[in-house]
Amino acid sequence: MADISIVSAAYEHKATNAGITEAEIRRLIPAFYARVRRDPMLGPVFDGIIDDRWPAHIETVISFWLYVIRLDRSYNARNFIPAHIKHATIRADLIPQWLALFRETAQDLCPADSATVLVDIAQRMASSLEISLNKRDGDAQ
Repeated sequence: MADISIVSAAYEHKATNAGITEAEIRRLIPAFYARVRRDPMLGPVFDGIIDDRWPAHIETVISFWLYVIRLDRSYNARNFIPAHIKHATIRADLIPQWLALFRETAQDLCPADSATVLVDIAQRMASSLEISLNKRDGDAQ
């Protein structure tokens, strides 16, 4: 299982150099999840898991991102993989669509340097999550 603190340490300077701020993350994440909810593939999966807890989920994801780029240390990074693999409806084949929507949202809302760093982090997290999901589902390669 990937250690998110390693990812966090590796990206701290890139996020700082790109000028990523908490305000930027607080704009990006709600906009991204608004797109996720409208997506015909991802929307039903997320709505089925999150139900009426969207505000709390968005705050958790914001805390996660602030942790990864080292603007805040309140997120418990050990929860990242378990929070996803415990839901059978979250599958590895959904990750490309999730990444496409994240990339699109970041590029639409963030300065180019910030978007590049955030998408790179998202791709690395998605790779770690994909490995864990494939192991859970018996598809490890």
